[in-house]
Amino acid sequence: MKYWVLWRASVPEQNTFMFDDIIELMDLAGKYKLKVVLNVIFDVAPAWFYKQYPDSKMITANGTVLEPRALSYRQIGGAPGPCYHHEPAQIEKDRFLAAAVLALKDHPALWVWDLWNEPELTTGIQRTLSFDNQVCYCDHSQRAFGEWLESKYVTMEAFNEKWQRSYMNWMEAEPPRGQAVFNDLVDWRLFMSDALTDDLKRRVAVVKTYDRTHPVMVHTVPAPIFNLITAGSDDFKLAEPCDLFGNSLGSSAWSADLLISAAKGKKIINSEIHALPGHTAMKPKKLDFRELKQHILIPLARGITGFLFWQYRPEVLGHEAPAWGSTYLDGSETPWLKDMAELNRIIQAKQEMLEHAARPSDGIAVLFSSENQIANFSVYAHLDTYNDSVQGTHKLLHDLNYKVEFIHDKDVTKETLSRYRCLWMPYPLYLNARMCSVIREWVNGGGILISECSFGALQAENGSHSYQVPGYGFDEVFGIRERWIHSLENLDHSYHNVTIQSKKTIPLVYRVGVDKDDSPITGDGSYYKSEIDLQEGVKVLAEYAEDHSPAMTASRFGKGKAVWIGTLLAAAYWQNGNPGTLQMIRSLLVEELGLRPYIGVQGGSIRADVSEWEQDGVQHRLLFVHNWGHEAAEGSVILPAACKQAVPWFEEGANAIQSDGLSLNLSQARLDVRLEAGDIQVYQLE
Repeated sequence: MKYWVLWRASVPEQNTFMFDDIIELMDLAGKYKLKVVLNVIFDVAPAWFYKQYPDSKMITANGTVLEPRALSYRQIGGAPGPCYHHEPAQIEKDRFLAAAVLALKDHPALWVWDLWNEPELTTGIQRTLSFDNQVCYCDHSQRAFGEWLESKYVTMEAFNEKWQRSYMNWMEAEPPRGQAVFNDLVDWRLFMSDALTDDLKRRVAVVKTYDRTHPVMVHTVPAPIFNLITAGSDDFKLAEPCDLFGNSLGSSAWSADLLISAAKGKKIINSEIHALPGHTAMKPKKLDFRELKQHILIPLARGITGFLFWQYRPEVLGHEAPAWGSTYLDGSETPWLKDMAELNRIIQAKQEMLEHAARPSDGIAVLFSSENQIANFSVYAHLDTYNDSVQGTHKLLHDLNYKVEFIHDKDVTKETLSRYRCLWMPYPLYLNARMCSVIREWVNGGGILISECSFGALQAENGSHSYQVPGYGFDEVFGIRERWIHSLENLDHSYHNVTIQSKKTIPLVYRVGVDKDDSPITGDGSYYKSEIDLQEGVKVLAEYAEDHSPAMTASRFGKGKAVWIGTLLAAAYWQNGNPGTLQMIRSLLVEELGLRPYIGVQGGSIRADVSEWEQDGVQHRLLFVHNWGHEAAEGSVILPAACKQAVPWFEEGANAIQSDGLSLNLSQARLDVRLEAGDIQVYQLE
């Protein structure tokens, strides 16, 4: 069970700490042998605190003061809480948390401290992407920003070079309020992201001071819902100080893969399974068993082993009511509650194997760059270019059955890259010399680099545009130089503040492969079309259908290879899911680069994941097979090795094998399957 411990509820007046309600609930949990997650909520400051410290309120870029209020998910009022740089607020939060730990740490029902429910700068009040919605521009934050800049740059000369300014002291630095220079916004949002991370570290330190027994965690909301502009949330940074990690919305392949990458091997809890969402106007639909399996088995197939439904009984107070619960409103049993119990019974029976099983890596990393995300917003005033490119890359690899792993820009090191055969860089517009030096050395030593257009076009060192693209000398690595780049929606010179948000596509033709009918493979790009100069020996893999100019190239660099894509191909796939684009990337990865997935799939919208473990010298495997499409599909799963039998977990869908002429070809290490739309089946292979 998870209980909320709210600052406003537990400290109704200064120096008065009340936890009787929580203790009563803890006693009930103990009576029924339930373990408890205590989720401490700080973003509901007490009414007395705002009266005593009116200067603690956050201020947006356009000067709006965020007055305390109730929200549909903070019905007690006091949201969004005080500014993160208001020291009296930090002290009072520390005192509240210390009192909670001292009051509850010895209760036998306590299992873990969850120290932040979905970290976000304004608790959703200013979540909409815009320059005006950024916080915080109060005097406390601006003073802290100057100190942050001094710590980062040390000298005014280095700082002025980075921002291209002429400041004489740190407190002169003006936080950006619009779309102008890139480096100031990158620093400004990294500063506020650090404020969230530092606040979490402070909470962890308080708990560890008084309780060395129980683990600490945080659960986040994955990008793109939360971002670094208005939310300030960076999963990779927030995971670091925790013993466990978690998120809401972990039921999708995207968020599960991102969460696992950020956790770096730490145990993970899907802390809020949103199976029955809704509000007073929009009622939740009934939950069928197939959808329920998706919520659990998609993350379970990737190695996430902790699950909490939000919540047991539906909410009854505020705009989120009457939704989000697993029972009927009066607490009586629903059919889906019975399904949850049955699914739990099946999974708990496999607990030992799930604890030890893991899917092997395919050796492909996708760059997840906080700095590039912020720079994209600075350029476009939206994040579609960045988010569509990163999510489109994930979708391409997911749909081709690769294990998708993300690497944060701060973790791009020689040691980290040595674990991977391939690095894919979605729309790498904003880069820096340190990262590029590491990547160049890695490619020279045998790594495979795949990059979309505009590689390092914006240079982090001074915020200026590179005189040549690819930047940082990577014209030598890719063997090409971008001579000109066309945007699909060109600038109207009568109005220079144009926002490019293109949904158009650019037809591509793959030159080195054909489809099953011996026809050319065609796909799509988006946003940009690059014209390039080619160096000798560079192989053209694809061309633009319109003029047959090069659209995708491959070159050798040292012992490695570098593939350049002259458009935002992944973003186009995210938008339209063109099967030709998928076929093009399959040919590129498998035939051109020799990057086969550990477990293969042929035909249909079928995804297969295998988790392996060894016991007493015997290799065991669990096979998860998911039809992610909208129609029934059939296909073949190519197993890593032959097996003697495949035992299904579920009777429903068990006809996925040995029906309609399909079969389990154990000696050939192949499983022929047919699944209904959205269904997942699990087999224990022996």
